[in-house]
Amino acid sequence: MKQTLFQTLVLLGLTFLFTACQMEPQVPESEANENLLVGLLAGSGLSTSFLLEYNGQWNAGYAYDANGKVTQASLTGRLIIATNPDGSGSIISGFEKNSDYFGGGDTTYRILSFDKSTRRLYYQNTPGGNNFNHSTFGRIDYTPVTTSGCEFGATKCFYFCETLSNKATYSEVLASTVTSDPAKYTTNGCGEIFKSTYSRALLRTENSTWTGL
Repeated sequence: MKQTLFQTLVLLGLTFLFTACQMEPQVPESEANENLLVGLLAGSGLSTSFLLEYNGQWNAGYAYDANGKVTQASLTGRLIIATNPDGSGSIISGFEKNSDYFGGGDTTYRILSFDKSTRRLYYQNTPGGNNFNHSTFGRIDYTPVTTSGCEFGATKCFYFCETLSNKATYSEVLASTVTSDPAKYTTNGCGEIFKSTYSRALLRTENSTWTGL
């Protein structure tokens, strides 16, 4: 009886050790997969966080003088850009006063994704406010933010172009081969057939709410 019990305990012990040995490689593998996931997420954050420099409130204009400088009369547009490191966020555009905007109110774009190498942002026009063509899709092209050459004392500025708009599907926008040309920002560098100017964004010095929103 004692021998049988002893053999049983030995067998159980060996079984436990064998099971433990079999399971041991799974722990590092699981940790490796977890670390890989964390790394991918961190990499995603790093690859998309460049858009954070565009966060804030901006004056927006699109009329230029003979020297290629945005004119004061055109600075009636406003932008609020709010993004997160993971690429989520939104852009609200409108005018300083509801009376300056067709129908009043604002337009909100939900950021879907963006391409760091080409500085192309893909969005969906959300329902609500005064949005045009609810739930359609489009693309906005950006130039890098700069601290030099900004009009009217702005500390930061950039150009942007709504290259594609009012598309029925997200995939259609992603597949588009339409390009923009920031070198022609004062004439016809923006649009599906290069038909309009780029817009200019000048960082607002005050952190105030808009009267029109």
